[in-house]
Amino acid sequence: MERPLTILCTPLPAGSSKELEGWRCALEAVLEPWLNERQLAHVRRFGRPPEGQTEAREAQQDVLRAALSRLLARAQLVTHAARQARAANSPLAGPLPQLGMDTQGRPLFPGWHAAFSHSGEVAFCALCPEPADAAVAPHALDAESLLSPPPSPNAFTTAELARREARREAGLSPQGIHREALRRWTIKEALLKASGLGLGMDPARVPTGSFGQRAGIWHGARGVFYWRSLPCPGHWLSIAQQVSAKTDFPPEFLRLRVLCQDPTTLLRALSALRPRG
Repeated sequence: MERPLTILCTPLPAGSSKELEGWRCALEAVLEPWLNERQLAHVRRFGRPPEGQTEAREAQQDVLRAALSRLLARAQLVTHAARQARAANSPLAGPLPQLGMDTQGRPLFPGWHAAFSHSGEVAFCALCPEPADAAVAPHALDAESLLSPPPSPNAFTTAELARREARREAGLSPQGIHREALRRWTIKEALLKASGLGLGMDPARVPTGSFGQRAGIWHGARGVFYWRSLPCPGHWLSIAQQVSAKTDFPPEFLRLRVLCQDPTTLLRALSALRPRG
């Protein structure tokens, strides 16, 4: 059964620290009924400086934006699931559960596989209906702004560095080289997230294919993983998922769509929901 995968993106609101704090309070208040204790504790770790410390204005904005990004990603998941549950003849109809978290910090929302990523400018949530086959692995997502600093050369394989040097010698612009490095970095991050290794494994050990390659297979230490990268306005995105050695590309990755929603519309949609009593 094909499971179309949707990537939701919401840009972070702009404004002063006072305005961002207002956004944080509003989002946390309307999202609270949908989060279990672990998720609520997680989002409350962000947006508040350590007790007794006063942060510089720029640092305070960074802290608030980190909080808003995590709140927006969870709001995307809840509102999209509610929309689908209201659809005619939806098997997901009925009261929505609370959003939880597994032992690796990944979101748990019955009926859905979901993954979050944060670029510092936009919050992302990639989700698809949970399959009846519990053996299907969840996917992982990574996003990078094209304005992000270039990754360290230490993150790349010898072959990747050689390809970059060849492109430089062939006349590729510094901007093009920078963007290619960011694309490869999102692939590595997505694959390491999907494998459960995170940055506990040297990213230089994760190959990302030829120049500009948009999809591929990685035979990692913990199994076989499929990846796909795609552009989004101002960003690179990469999705990864573990597959069996005999599986072709997961069909949901072939039916992928990106939907953008501004933060005001998302907040209104979340506010209109009625959580389970």
